[in-house]
Amino acid sequence: MRKRLCIAMIVALAAFGAAAAPLSRDDYKAERKRLDTEAQAERKKCGPFYGERLDLCVARVKGEARVARAELEAAYKPSPRAFYNAALARARATEAFEIEECQEKPRGLRPDCVREAKAVRLDSEAEALRTMR
Repeated sequence: MRKRLCIAMIVALAAFGAAAAPLSRDDYKAERKRLDTEAQAERKKCGPFYGERLDLCVARVKGEARVARAELEAAYKPSPRAFYNAALARARATEAFEIEECQEKPRGLRPDCVREAKAVRLDSEAEALRTMR
């Protein structure tokens, strides 16, 4: 299910991104500053957690920040490579979060969970590469 959702998001972003107008330099700088500030605020919300919950929260925040920055770059300088990089950022953020979720599972189930997360990332990257061409 997640695999289909990720692939659908990649295809939708590629289609949407190609139609969007590029951002001006001032808009880009303002948006980048806003994203950085927002990421710092989200990271501070992880403060009361500890252990696995902290790791999950940090992985989520870092992933969202990387994806937002990659999507901003794609909006600023639209190109097939930029959209591909945004899709890669999405796939890698999803993988990192899922691997952190795997750490909560019993030891015997972790390797399979990690393998599945990596397989989903590889499939998403392959789909992004196909849409780039």
